[in-house]
Amino acid sequence: MKPIHQSIEALKNLELSKYPRDEIQSIFNEIGRIGFVEVIFHKGKVILRSRPNYNGERFEKKSDYSFKPQECNKTYQRASTPHSTMFYGTVVPEKIQPGELDNMRVIGIAETIPMMKDNQQSGYQKISFGKWVVAEDIRLIAIVYKESFSKESSYTKELADAYKGFLYSTSLENQERSLSFTSFLADEFSKEKISGDYEYMISALFSELVIQKGLDGVLYPSVRVSGRGFNIAITPEATNKLKLIAAGECSVYKLREDTVVGNDAIVELDGTEETFILRDIERNEKEYLARLGVTSIEDLR
Repeated sequence: MKPIHQSIEALKNLELSKYPRDEIQSIFNEIGRIGFVEVIFHKGKVILRSRPNYNGERFEKKSDYSFKPQECNKTYQRASTPHSTMFYGTVVPEKIQPGELDNMRVIGIAETIPMMKDNQQSGYQKISFGKWVVAEDIRLIAIVYKESFSKESSYTKELADAYKGFLYSTSLENQERSLSFTSFLADEFSKEKISGDYEYMISALFSELVIQKGLDGVLYPSVRVSGRGFNIAITPEATNKLKLIAAGECSVYKLREDTVVGNDAIVELDGTEETFILRDIERNEKEYLARLGVTSIEDLR
């Protein structure tokens, strides 16, 4: 078995812009057995799916809040390949410590609206949310071994500590191999500055490998909120274990570092509807804009 540091260096030295899919898979196959943390989401766990609205579109179908259709899935993403679409969502831990992020909408907005990455940028964006609830256990591999994120979330620290506790019951060689590789993977899943979709190849192909092993997907800290919240990516088949219980539409008003989110429409569901009609809510746009010290959306352009 090749030393783990050699495998990691081989992955780091790949010219990802050439899309070396076969080479990445070959290196993964050489690595052998590595210990990981498995997380199970039980019945009742809430998952939020977010997607921006453009050109006045409105989403009133269950499928609008689910995974991207495979025929539209053309690029590598953080946890999916062009060959295998995935359902992306955001979650927060069951136990939140004082001061920790407890709002899934904040994570969803940060993940899906590009202007949120730039504190000097202002603008307006409509966004929709689908609230899903787990109806049947979902099994995930957790990518949590990143020291800087452990400081941002007690849940990340809890998972990382449990992982290290498990590894200490194994051989020293397995400890070193597992910690080195999972630390490398955590860096891949937390890449922030991306030149092209090829930058996601390693994390995406690892996620594909997880699926091939029979799990439903992966759980990883959200880099867009500095590890204070979490994302999941699960297979289309695993969405059959979820029920859509609410959908809503919001407006995001941003003036540089300050952001206000207003509710525009909502509908509550019983989990069986394929189509539905969103109910408009009275908008307090003037109030939202006033909080930012402006009088019109044009002031945010």
